[in-house]
Amino acid sequence: MTRDARIDRDADEIVAQWQDLCRIPTVAGDLAAIGRAADWIEEKLTPLVDSVERYEIPGYGPVVVGFRAGRSPRTLLLYNHYDVQPEGDHARWTSPPYDAEIRDGAMFARGACDDKADVAGRLTSLRLWIEEHDGDIPFSVVYLADPCEEIGSPGLAEVLAEHAERLAADACLWESYLREEDGRPAIGFGCRGSLEVELSLTLLGAAQHPSYSSILRSAPLEMMTAVTSMRTPDGRVAVPGFGDQAIRADDAARARTAQVTVPAESISVPGVSPHLPIPAVDLSTRFIYEPSMSLAGFDLDPGVRQSIPPSCSARVRFGLVPGIEPLAAFDAVTAHLAAVNPDITVSLVRAMAPAYSPVESTFGEAVVRAARTSFQAEPVVYDVMTGAGPGALFLEHLGAPIISPTGTLRPAGNMHGYDEHGYLEDYLDHVDFSLNVLRELDCGGFGEKAAQS
Repeated sequence: MTRDARIDRDADEIVAQWQDLCRIPTVAGDLAAIGRAADWIEEKLTPLVDSVERYEIPGYGPVVVGFRAGRSPRTLLLYNHYDVQPEGDHARWTSPPYDAEIRDGAMFARGACDDKADVAGRLTSLRLWIEEHDGDIPFSVVYLADPCEEIGSPGLAEVLAEHAERLAADACLWESYLREEDGRPAIGFGCRGSLEVELSLTLLGAAQHPSYSSILRSAPLEMMTAVTSMRTPDGRVAVPGFGDQAIRADDAARARTAQVTVPAESISVPGVSPHLPIPAVDLSTRFIYEPSMSLAGFDLDPGVRQSIPPSCSARVRFGLVPGIEPLAAFDAVTAHLAAVNPDITVSLVRAMAPAYSPVESTFGEAVVRAARTSFQAEPVVYDVMTGAGPGALFLEHLGAPIISPTGTLRPAGNMHGYDEHGYLEDYLDHVDFSLNVLRELDCGGFGEKAAQS
């Protein structure tokens, strides 16, 4: 890959800026750390834009937004988030999660790729692009940094609704997607939604001796039965009515998904297949188009380890593809569990609608061309980005279709896990690609306003 000469010239400084941001422990809800990161973003953003505004989400910190006016009526929104997942047990990290240590050509830090590579990298790309135009950019840019995406972006809908006229955009470059295991660029359109529910079951007044297990009900065993009843052995959601309205892959979509490489060797244990018992030919289509289900927690009192537990709780997370309405899915789950075990209480933890963005558009074509230019390879198109996010809010309030361009992350980068990392060369490629996207959007246009101009 041939990068812009300025990126290679300033590579140490560009990486150091990414590293500085990764050293701020911005777990969602940690207002002190979130505040420090918001100040950092504003400081770096201010020289690049006409104005910076903060829209406070009570209890979670500010949405930091920069506005830069361009010559045409077109506006591109850059969505990023600067919060991260909790780091977990520090002892399981090779180096402390916020040291942002560089070793073996990679930087190891919580949030390195999700999403601080975008937050920092796009600032660099924007700066280089503005320099190319001597400050007179061809379209307007809105740079937006969300403080609480990792917990479902509570309060963001209200911010977007209140400031919809100010934030309106023709298209949105979402937080970045990954590179395939073989290095090819991947581009995701729209995004999944999510539904998280908590199941609670109490069957006994107190823990009982295991000698009664032949006659007493077991809360954890019944909970396991209920949870597994919602999933088929090959991984499909088995809740009646859950996915009836989901979009389906047509022939063109199947041809695109056939190019998707599902994670395999980089995440495997030797001798053990990481995949569900699905025919290999169907893996990629299922990966993109099937709603999903995972167990996010299973809890019982550890003090009753040698007894029959009186109660149990579980958290279940569903990934929603476009067409599935979250509250309708919640009603389907509730009805199913009431039939399976009426003693289980079902509570809604959070719900986020999926977002659909068309693959065939001037916006999409420009991003695909930029990927070809930057990576000198045909990009892999994901009709629906497999990660969840608040993208539907941007479609609802701002009318902006969403694309997730290639970023720093690779499948083996341990996103949300221990020793999360991104390679320095991949990060510099990411910065160069983001710069090329801005160039291609200038040349090829984007959004309905661009098509009419």
